[in-house]
Amino acid sequence: MLKKKLAILAAALISLTSAVSAQKITVKQDAGGWKLYDGRTPVEVKGVVWAFTPIGQSFSYNLFAQGDAFIQKMIDTDMPMLKAMGVNTIRCFTTIPPKWVEYIYTKYGIYTMVNDLLGRYGVSVNGTWYPQTDYSDYYTRQTLIEQARQTALAYKDCKGVLMYMFGNESNYGLVWSSTEIEDLPVGDQNTVKAAYLYDLLEQAMAVCKEIDPNRPVGIVNGDVGNMELIAKLCPSLDILGVNVYRGYKAYDSLYENVADVLGKPIVFTEFGADAFNDILKQEDQSAQLTYMKTQWEEIYQQSYGKGKCQNILGGYVFEWIDEWWKRYQVKNLDVHDDASWSNAGYDIDYREGVNNMSEEWFGLCAQSPLKENGINVRIPRAAYYMLQDVWKLSLYDSNTQQIARTFANLNDAVYIAKGNEKSIKQTFNENKKVEISQLNTTVQATTPVYLNAVVDDIMDGTRNWASDFRYKNSDGDINGPTVVAEASVGVKVRPFENFEGEVVIKTATGEPYTRIGDHWTSYYEDKGYLYGNNAEDDDDHLKYADVYSASFNYTNTAFDLNGYYHVGHASFEGKGDPFCISKEGFDIIGYDTYGSKAPIALEFVGHGALQGLEIIGGPEIVGGAKPQVQANYFKWIPSVGPLDGIVFNMTGAAEFASSENILLDPYAGFGGGYKASVYGETYIMPWFQLKGGILTSGSEKIGAYYIDGDREIQQVDFLDTLGAQVELGTNMFQHTYIFTKAIYRGVVADTNAAMARGSFFTSDSGSGNRFEVQLGAEFGYGDMVFKPVIRARTPLEKPMGRSLLDGSPFVVGLGNRQAVEVEAVFTYDPEGGTWFHEWNSNDIEGAPWAFSLTGLYQLYAGKTDRLCYKSNDDQEVTRNDGTTVTQKAWYDGGALDLQNNLFQVGTRWVLNPPQVPGLRAIIKANIGRLSASTGAWESAGSPEYCHFVSGGIAARYGHWIGSLDCTVNGWGAESWWRDFNMSFPLQYKLDIAYAFGTNPSFMESTNRVGLKIVGKNFGEYSSDAYHALPMGADVDGAKYMEVTTYFSIGL
Repeated sequence: MLKKKLAILAAALISLTSAVSAQKITVKQDAGGWKLYDGRTPVEVKGVVWAFTPIGQSFSYNLFAQGDAFIQKMIDTDMPMLKAMGVNTIRCFTTIPPKWVEYIYTKYGIYTMVNDLLGRYGVSVNGTWYPQTDYSDYYTRQTLIEQARQTALAYKDCKGVLMYMFGNESNYGLVWSSTEIEDLPVGDQNTVKAAYLYDLLEQAMAVCKEIDPNRPVGIVNGDVGNMELIAKLCPSLDILGVNVYRGYKAYDSLYENVADVLGKPIVFTEFGADAFNDILKQEDQSAQLTYMKTQWEEIYQQSYGKGKCQNILGGYVFEWIDEWWKRYQVKNLDVHDDASWSNAGYDIDYREGVNNMSEEWFGLCAQSPLKENGINVRIPRAAYYMLQDVWKLSLYDSNTQQIARTFANLNDAVYIAKGNEKSIKQTFNENKKVEISQLNTTVQATTPVYLNAVVDDIMDGTRNWASDFRYKNSDGDINGPTVVAEASVGVKVRPFENFEGEVVIKTATGEPYTRIGDHWTSYYEDKGYLYGNNAEDDDDHLKYADVYSASFNYTNTAFDLNGYYHVGHASFEGKGDPFCISKEGFDIIGYDTYGSKAPIALEFVGHGALQGLEIIGGPEIVGGAKPQVQANYFKWIPSVGPLDGIVFNMTGAAEFASSENILLDPYAGFGGGYKASVYGETYIMPWFQLKGGILTSGSEKIGAYYIDGDREIQQVDFLDTLGAQVELGTNMFQHTYIFTKAIYRGVVADTNAAMARGSFFTSDSGSGNRFEVQLGAEFGYGDMVFKPVIRARTPLEKPMGRSLLDGSPFVVGLGNRQAVEVEAVFTYDPEGGTWFHEWNSNDIEGAPWAFSLTGLYQLYAGKTDRLCYKSNDDQEVTRNDGTTVTQKAWYDGGALDLQNNLFQVGTRWVLNPPQVPGLRAIIKANIGRLSASTGAWESAGSPEYCHFVSGGIAARYGHWIGSLDCTVNGWGAESWWRDFNMSFPLQYKLDIAYAFGTNPSFMESTNRVGLKIVGKNFGEYSSDAYHALPMGADVDGAKYMEVTTYFSIGL
């Protein structure tokens, strides 16, 4: 009986304890105004928007996918600083798991506002992703209401949740369209859209309250627009969250408007100021402090018991640290960019028509590129120290005299001195007039191994190992162990405001050793010097020191001016230029192989009235380019009638001479010409998209003679330079976008080939002399996307045995021969924050697992003209304009015949298994049957087709990183192997390294020590073109590899 009574008593005590410990957050109003309470304890909102994205990461960075140890390290870095500042609450999105909300609250006493974006930046509905959320759509509303329900279920039992907020300036995102909306008068459309939005927000708040009645709910509104609608449609709202950027103050009207119309308390969910002066182009801690001081003084004056509106509970300063991704989202991630929008309320650096709000500089702390424990060092600014003193004053219990005295006694000079003392500008680079931008050293020791001899020695029991690793090759030179070191140092200078220049000096003891692939011409003084010329004076040709690259950037209010010398730059892609008149110049490794110092260019980028205008010109703006100037103008025009936004673009190029580098262009002797295009696109509401453009290209060939399909001699005229393309698409079918496209190119209307993107194997060839029709689609459902396309093309002038080397202005080649292609890409990617096909996806993809599968089938129903290939021999070449040059020669490889049943299938997987935090793996595989790229395969004695299989795996974990790639029966890496269809039974590469930092990149190999093994097995259709094998050795059956140990260190 006693036991039973004790059990009942224990249960009662447990129940009482639970009731006491459960958090009950409420807002209450009395004669003094509004307060926020945790139980009976008042809570003054002294908050910060917690930002944590490291330098070098994009908007898709997910801290909470990094592993518990790193997450805790990040929290334990930031929260002590926040607590010391006086912060008692942070604003976070629903990516933060409840256990970390509890950890932050339990250890540091800091509450979390949980913010559900509720479709603000797009939503997936019934398997389809919609970047613009239609709040009127039934299925969208059900999806978002369920999302709100799941948010409440996830956090309802979580200690430390202070409130729920939904949306994020969603009233600024009412850009969706529907038939019903478009039928309304223009003036009524936004009102109706807003009504749908706030009605949805009400349902989200109501369902959240139903599940968790112990916390207040609210919305994050853009300023105080639509107060009447909110008052009418949102009875469940407890707190109005407002993102407000009005400069020094929000002003009395904001508080009065909310008090009079809504009658609810306010929390500023975002407000603050950037710490960059766009007139002086430098950090300005004083300005940030000035704005934040007046903002908080007003908050105190309008808070509980002060006799004004008394309806503000506090606010969340935007933001904790600078985020270096804000300006360009996915590029310049390690560059601290400046102004991205304009606001006259921040008048210290405001000028009409010029952006002054630098969103990458809003942090209360700067981020240093230097790290401690793997986390960028936080450097508090003056505003941090100011708020540390301000927040010592009670928000609710202070009076107007105390407020006035506190703010009058704030010592700005002391705060600025503290901020400057620890400022990144002072500690990392004093004055930044001159700095070392890079300092890299690589040392590698390579040993060639003739495996056949090693195997024979093992089988024979002999120990003549030295001759296996050092021997005379088939060219009479010695292959043996080689040690090469190279170093580069980059210096940045800022001699005056708005100007930055950089030069990189590279030194080397020699060219990196290899007998497997092309030699690097960039290491030699004489660009015509060839690997394999049996020269014994290699050292006489070596260039031991080199001005490797240089660049500069000058900015002002009207334009930017950029200079490039062997530094990459983008094309006009994404800003129009559908015909690829321009070409990106990032293939620095390729340019090094050919000894080119491209890009060599000067670029103009307009601002203000010249916004959208870009001009770039130079002697070689990309590798092999003719001296030229290119210009591009891009303009987006808002909706006009049924046209939902119009894109207008003009692109042009004027060439002035032939290219001096015929290594990349066998028919550059036609000299300079002109190219120009006009392009536009628009949505025709509600279902169609229309794109179209016209082109002229190849003017330098006007007057040239060619043989037509009737074997008559014809002359190129202006009509032959014209091209056009038009695309019509529709999204009238759920989950689907379908398009058809027609392309016409006159016989000489050539431009650059487009980059193959999105895991497609092929892209538009840019070739003239063709008519092409495409039919394609994009099916999206949930986390899956399927993109098939069918292409059919035919040449305008059929093949007649023409050759570029005979002076013909055009040929029927790989990009314009009669053909039918079917290609498709399937992608599964459950993590929408990163695009699976981004160039650096191997480093940034955040999904637990994601993959793509690509298939290509080709039927070539027509022959080609005679196609040329580049030889490895020096020869004097007479070009079409009568001039001669001595470089690697081009030869006639002959024509390709009809070919069918060509195919290729490839896949790539990225794995981030949650069970092993920190492990990332990439798996890839390809299989195919493809043909030679010229008719030279016959003279080489090779088969016409190549059947190949390849695969690879790469992984990193902690400090370790490694990769293994193998190809069976594939071509060599250089393009000329395919010209002859010469292949190797086996090629492989193994690279294992220990990195000095954690999570090393797959995209580069600095700051690590490693072992690399590269090898080839030779077969019947192989060639020892680079003299890897011993003199007299049989090529067929030979096995060769290179073993390299290396280390690389650098900034």
